[in-house]
Amino acid sequence: MADYLRDLILTGTLRPGEKVDQEAVSVALDVSRSPIREALVVLSREGLIQLTPRRGASVVRLTREDVVDHYALFGVVAGRAAALAAESLDAESLAELWSVHERFTGQDMEQLQQLNHDFHRIINLAAPRRTRWLLGHLERSVPANYFEFADGWNRVAVGHHLAILEAIADGDGDRARRAMEDHLLESGRAAAAELDARGFFDADTPDRTTGPVSRP
Repeated sequence: MADYLRDLILTGTLRPGEKVDQEAVSVALDVSRSPIREALVVLSREGLIQLTPRRGASVVRLTREDVVDHYALFGVVAGRAAALAAESLDAESLAELWSVHERFTGQDMEQLQQLNHDFHRIINLAAPRRTRWLLGHLERSVPANYFEFADGWNRVAVGHHLAILEAIADGDGDRARRAMEDHLLESGRAAAAELDARGFFDADTPDRTTGPVSRP
């Protein structure tokens, strides 16, 4: 439930200042109000939702810098994992990483999303458990359908992935770390630009109640 609402916020479907219509969400997803309230508490701790007594829940107003900074932080932790992968990834895992990269073609957004997940998963497995936990949290805090959300990003990401992969294959931890940090930073800039194009950051976004049932 938190993932669903977080994705609506981070893709601009739920806009800054909007109140979350919990009843509409309950009907749309056929769930009780209890998990919705729990999800809103989680999102309030992440700084995405403001909970106000007797007024309900509304989306906070994020800035372009907030979005880019989140991805940049994600990049720092993911860069650490990439550096460790360059030092420790075995031949079987490296072959799997190459296989995932070579299949990263076409326009099937669901497949691209899964391949992107697999690519980063193989790399992240080289990191210690605590770092993997943090990476999972940061990953859940960015749009899940990113390849559909940011038009054309799949064509850019494949070049980024190749740079990361080549550095890992060469055993160059510093280069792998920098390539991963650059990849996530550019991802954040692309996300912020897309949200900007949708008017997500407009200061005059109306405060209105909505019942999101699907992405645009």
